[in-house]
Amino acid sequence: MGKKNFNLKYDPKTDILHIAFGKAKESVSVEQEPEVFVRLDPKSKEIVGLTVLGFKNSFLSKKQDITLIPSFS
Repeated sequence: MGKKNFNLKYDPKTDILHIAFGKAKESVSVEQEPEVFVRLDPKSKEIVGLTVLGFKNSFLSKKQDITLIPSFS
């Protein structure tokens, strides 16, 4: 698997963290855990990003771990 660039964007007003892997592209969101969404390419089902709602107020304060299990087709 080759290296991929990623971009982080945090909006303190809405307390949402966006993580994009590679260039931004059309995606669908699937809730992996409460307030944690995996963004998938609708055609390839490749993970193209993550969105975490309530990042600072919920996620960081609880020090939760996220385990993503990639799907290899």
